Amino acid sequence: MAEVPEVETLVRDLQQAVVGRRLTGAEVLDPAAVRFPSHRELSSRLEGRQVTAVRRRAKLMLLSLDDGQVLALHLMLWGNLALRPVSGTRPEATLVVFGLEEGEELIFSDTLGYARAALAPADELAERLKLSELGPEALADDFTPELLARQLRRRRGPIKTVLLNQRVLAGLGNRDADESLWSAGLHPRRAAASLTPPEVGRLHEAIREVLDEGIRLRGTQRDLFGVQGQARHHRHVFGRTGEPCPRCGTPIHASKLGGRNTHWCPRCQPEHPSTHAPALPLGP
Repeated sequence: MAEVPEVETLVRDLQQAVVGRRLTGAEVLDPAAVRFPSHRELSSRLEGRQVTAVRRRAKLMLLSLDDGQVLALHLMLWGNLALRPVSGTRPEATLVVFGLEEGEELIFSDTLGYARAALAPADELAERLKLSELGPEALADDFTPELLARQLRRRRGPIKTVLLNQRVLAGLGNRDADESLWSAGLHPRRAAASLTPPEVGRLHEAIREVLDEGIRLRGTQRDLFGVQGQARHHRHVFGRTGEPCPRCGTPIHASKLGGRNTHWCPRCQPEHPSTHAPALPLGP
């Protein structure tokens, strides 16, 4: 699943492999994959343009070009981006192929067909994708426990659902929200506004640690060069229904919350914790 660690891994790979190089155009195999401009315009507007920078905003990869345009790529759930020689084999699920000078291409694919690309001048792209409405980045230097507390204040919804609201916190996905709540010892159904300052502090630290570890392990999918990430081997609760909690051995529970699969340990993450209960250590 493409969440912040997977997207950030690809962004760092692109910074290494693509910045400074020129695009030779685009071959659109699935017109539905291009939000704007029209799929017929995409290639001509990319041809000859140099990639000057690559950054991430939430789960978007943003490739800045030398003429002021920005190419945005969103992997959705199962999309992928790979750098291959032009003569290499393309996956059956290829949506768009972005040509690069020196005989290489970026293959944008998705087995579900949901991944999307968009191209526009920077200001227009930001407006059309509503980037200004996104919440703070959890990995940014200015993301502090105090900022997280302000984002959660007066939000009565379950903390798991609130964390997935992109206007509250940009980019945090289902898997990493479950892992962060487990690390912080917080039940996913707790009202967001009910968290105490120490609990917010634990959650802030847990979110940063979960994302940092995911990036260090290069996510759960294949990176730009086709190497499989190892983060899928380091889950504590997500996808482990019925298996023992790494911290206390209690079977992991799962249910739907806000339409999303949610996993937690009923012992380590009590729904109604005692006000005198000691803080749980982060991690197992």
